[in-house]
Amino acid sequence: MDGAIKKQVLRTFTYGLYAVSCADEGEVNIFTANWLTQASFEPPLLAISVENDSKSLPMILRSRKFTVNVLRSGQRELAGKLGKSAMQHPDKLAGVEYIPGSNGCPVLRDALAWVACEVRHTLEAGDSTVIIVEVVDVGMLGEGQPLTMNEAGFRHAG
Repeated sequence: MDGAIKKQVLRTFTYGLYAVSCADEGEVNIFTANWLTQASFEPPLLAISVENDSKSLPMILRSRKFTVNVLRSGQRELAGKLGKSAMQHPDKLAGVEYIPGSNGCPVLRDALAWVACEVRHTLEAGDSTVIIVEVVDVGMLGEGQPLTMNEAGFRHAG
């Protein structure tokens, strides 16, 4: 398989860009995710892929919860800030405004919407872990369009 063509083809897939927040043992983190999709209507389930070497994965696996914050169109700078490694940039949440959500995980004040989730299943998938979660609460914070990978100009493909 030609590696350059593989990347080109995988980059044709459309993705949203989300800020996923987690809380565990008094610590919070928020990371940027784009591999997220609805997996079931009833019960309402989402699937998300989280990198195995991230700070957030162990937090999520211990607490069994997280919140998906839907970023607004135009929030590229915030997505870039949250996309930095928390282990390399421990102060990355400085200046980011959030409140505790219904499940204790941060809800961004400037998000378009949020989805509180509880972990139901996990599956190791190469360098990531796929997590299936049930939607347990939701909220709309405003009107507008969600941020997409294409708008942000971020390029992620294996």
